[in-house]
Amino acid sequence: MTSINISAATLRQDARTIGLIGLAHGSSHFFHMLLPPLFPFLIAEFGFSYSELGLLVSVFFVISGVGQALSGFVVDRVGARPVLFFALGCFVAAGIAASTASGYMGLMLAAALAGLGNAPFHPADFTILNKRVSAQRLGHGFSVHGISGNLGWATAPVFMAGITTATGSWRTACLCGGLLALLILAVMVWNRDALDDRQGAAAAGAAGKGAGAAAAAPEHPMAFLKLPSVWLCFSFFFWTTCSLSVIQSFASPTLQKMYGLPLSITSMVVTGYMLCGAAGMVVGGFLA
Repeated sequence: MTSINISAATLRQDARTIGLIGLAHGSSHFFHMLLPPLFPFLIAEFGFSYSELGLLVSVFFVISGVGQALSGFVVDRVGARPVLFFALGCFVAAGIAASTASGYMGLMLAAALAGLGNAPFHPADFTILNKRVSAQRLGHGFSVHGISGNLGWATAPVFMAGITTATGSWRTACLCGGLLALLILAVMVWNRDALDDRQGAAAAGAAGKGAGAAAAAPEHPMAFLKLPSVWLCFSFFFWTTCSLSVIQSFASPTLQKMYGLPLSITSMVVTGYMLCGAAGMVVGGFLA
């Protein structure tokens, strides 16, 4: 093969992997918003308070946060691809659990399953990108990964509130969310060769450096906790996630309460916020 043909083949492989990871990551952020757009409907049916509904969000993020810290070790041990498939399977189960919930504990189960599914995404996604994508396109892969997350956030309120409004059933919306995750899982399984973190452009290069790496003194798995930059990044993302989750979960019902707007309109506010966030990522990437 000529160098041009090799370059074109590598581009196709990189684009395929980046696109698949972007789709998977978008589904992860979509399931952040499985329940929050439905809060007004849940209040109407079950009479829950916003404190009770806020606890559902807390359960999601506690399981997701603790699980994310542990998932990196699981990915290192068993590989990123099976962990990614497991995560998407949890989303399917979360959608089904929410659609069949008969009370608060059923919704709590759905939130827990969604949090468990969300937990491994960053360790799994970044491992696959680093192992499969060529170095010169890795930045593009990370950009698509970030933007697709915002697009998942933007899609969920319109999808969930829209289906609920159209069908008159929030359960149908949750079931459709689970079916969407099942479809994405099927796409990932069908294209599983592009997600194999044991092979690929970067994985081959890493294998060549194995002898040199073996000679280096092994570090403790928790050695990264000594780095100040790790704690600064943790603090930044902790507080930004806190503020963002409030906007995602309560902006729509708050606007409905304050101004009497229909949920089909207030859900667009969160969608617009997330779309602007995605646009900001694109602009920021070029400025950086």
